[in-house]
Amino acid sequence: SLTMPYLEPYLIRTYRAVADDITDPELASDVREFIGQEAQHFQNHRRINEIIKGQLGPDTAAKLQAVEDRLDADYRRFNAEKSRRFNLMYAEGFEAMTCAMAMTMFEEAASGARAGSDRFGGWQQLWAWHAAEEIEHRTVAFGVYEHLEGNWVYRVAGSLRAQAHFQRAVDDMQRILLASQGAPAKHHLPPWLRNGRSRYLATFKPGYDPADLEVSPLVAL
Repeated sequence: SLTMPYLEPYLIRTYRAVADDITDPELASDVREFIGQEAQHFQNHRRINEIIKGQLGPDTAAKLQAVEDRLDADYRRFNAEKSRRFNLMYAEGFEAMTCAMAMTMFEEAASGARAGSDRFGGWQQLWAWHAAEEIEHRTVAFGVYEHLEGNWVYRVAGSLRAQAHFQRAVDDMQRILLASQGAPAKHHLPPWLRNGRSRYLATFKPGYDPADLEVSPLVAL
């Protein structure tokens, strides 16, 4: 959640910059809706992030803000200095990863693996809403990349680079949060990656197309 107010504005800037290059009317319409969804996402995450940091105290909040500022600076530099292909690749790599994450979350919810007394609490509702829209717009980043660039080797190599960059920020934030609670500041593999490894790895296959994914009925619900 702490990364969203920086990552999602980066996605918005990236797609606004290429909007005039998209010649497919349906894809152009999808991109406009994608931008609207991302704007709603990061604004709501920013609201909850301020609540979280307010509960953690000024010292921890300042440490988190330093990581956030670094991430924001990276994304602004990418938009200003990197190529169109790089930014579209980064966006697609991120969206492929989060689509796999969201699909896994809904599969676990449907199987009862995530059931609990707080299953429908506010935090779960925020992520269920966000994850549902990740699945809903799962084809947009892939479609734009294929439409304007379409290089599979670069997509795979670039996706790994993008995901590693993003995950470094998450790991830094994770260590700060764990330390603030007196817990060992060690890396934890995300549960969705443990349980959804095959779905994540499938995003790198030559024939991967997010439009072919079978969506859980819970997404519409």
